[in-house]
Amino acid sequence: MASASESEAGPTATFRRQPSPEREFERLYRESYELVYNYVRCRMGDDAAAEDVVAEAYLKAARSFGKFDPARARFSTWVISIASNCMRDHWRRNRPTSCIDDVPENRLACPNGTGEVADRDLADRLLGVLDPAERELVVMKYREGYRNVDIAADLGMNASTVATKLANALAKMREARGI
Repeated sequence: MASASESEAGPTATFRRQPSPEREFERLYRESYELVYNYVRCRMGDDAAAEDVVAEAYLKAARSFGKFDPARARFSTWVISIASNCMRDHWRRNRPTSCIDDVPENRLACPNGTGEVADRDLADRLLGVLDPAERELVVMKYREGYRNVDIAADLGMNASTVATKLANALAKMREARGI
């Protein structure tokens, strides 16, 4: 006797199998890993710390994959927002105890060299006066070229809040430079 679904569709009907959630997550992981890693590495300035944060972000994403809604955001955007929270947690746990002058220059530079500035050393030192959240905003805006609305979407903020925080961060940097 034919099952109900077989009798409705006919015995020769072919059904396209949807990938299992595990396989879909693996596919999305492979497609997004480089983008997420570069995002975190540029902000962390340390390969080992970036790898730890990215691993933690993907672990949290895997555990919450059922909550991911592709209608609200791309998978990479969703994981980047998780990674941003993981970076903040990392910075809270590992507050720097050294002066910006003690940090090697290669730890401050973004590895892909985007957003070149005439005096890169000065720019990095001025970024050092900002807290991690302010630094992230300034890097996204001025090194990576994001618009305020894109930053707001990635970080879950209002665009006017982003503009205000950027203005405050730039004022802090000007004050540190003596402008």
